Amino acid sequence: MSVQLFTENEISKLTNTLTANENILSFVETTEIFQSRKKYSFEDARETLGRAIWYGYVANRTAYNLQYQRNEQIDFDYESDDHFENSNDAIYSLGSLLYNITTNDGNVFLADEWVNLLKLVQKKFYVEREVEYLSYTY
Repeated sequence: MSVQLFTENEISKLTNTLTANENILSFVETTEIFQSRKKYSFEDARETLGRAIWYGYVANRTAYNLQYQRNEQIDFDYESDDHFENSNDAIYSLGSLLYNITTNDGNVFLADEWVNLLKLVQKKFYVEREVEYLSYTY
């Protein structure tokens, strides 16, 4: 198990792709964290999901820095218009981000409510990829 560091561009692509998908946003509106937060803020589903991914970025940086005793900076001003080619690629990337917010000894640097939101989105929209294995005749 190792911690892969996500770049700001990867996080931007992930955020841009998922927050542009109306099906995902409609699902986020049904989650407990969204329902709880909308009582006290004017945040919509797009902002809630974007916030969760941002926190995932910070958690990834923290896990990486502690795991490898580094000092990778958190960039507060990154912006990009990049998107994944499709939402499936973004969902796979989200799964990778979720894996990479934890150090090798199991320390997670993201509050459970945000982890749960990201896991719910990943689980709901994950589509198994078909893998074609080459067969060789000897």
